[in-house]
Amino acid sequence: MNEHLDYIENTHNFDSSNLTEEEIQQWGDLLFMTNTTIDEKKKALGLLAHVGNLTAYNYLKKYAGQPDQDLEEWATIALGECTLYLHADLSGDDDLDFVFTGVGPNNDMLRIYVLLLPQEGKSFEAWQNKTIENEITYAARDLKCLTEWFDFKTSYASFSLLIPTDISIDSIVKLGIDNCNQFGGFLLDEYYCGTGVPDFKEIEEIIQIVRYGQEEDNIKEIF
Repeated sequence: MNEHLDYIENTHNFDSSNLTEEEIQQWGDLLFMTNTTIDEKKKALGLLAHVGNLTAYNYLKKYAGQPDQDLEEWATIALGECTLYLHADLSGDDDLDFVFTGVGPNNDMLRIYVLLLPQEGKSFEAWQNKTIENEITYAARDLKCLTEWFDFKTSYASFSLLIPTDISIDSIVKLGIDNCNQFGGFLLDEYYCGTGVPDFKEIEEIIQIVRYGQEEDNIKEIF
């Protein structure tokens, strides 16, 4: 079975919500014990990935640097997932429901979909699209990230970003937005990011949420 699919199918039934700090440390220590089985380490990776606190992150980052041969991809995905949960918690963005579903082809990079919006009542113009492409590409390059593609519509701009697990998504996107807005403040500061490319209907709903907000339960139904 593909290791990525194996991870998805076998980790999301693990309940990390009630783990104490001591239990988190115990699961983390298991990753480095020579007598721990591969199955036990898989469970540890899945549990720690969904805790999303600094203790779990530090264990996963250390393990990802020296994983067992059979668990290299599991270690990468678990670290990436924990990074997204931790980022959401540290940013205080309680309305965003991150779901990690894939890694990019470049080493341990995460593939992130980002959607940007023009200011209220405005549409993107051709020169603004070019500015977005240039400034996001420069910001990504400065932080050792990669842009894969851009998609420009009059009502939104979107792109695919490959980002290392130790880089904050916000640090790249906010830098790109700030740089673009030096050319007339045409971008909304709020944006959407996720790990899958939404369809047309979902994009319409995302635009409404980013602009006007929505109840948390409804947001989770969409994403």
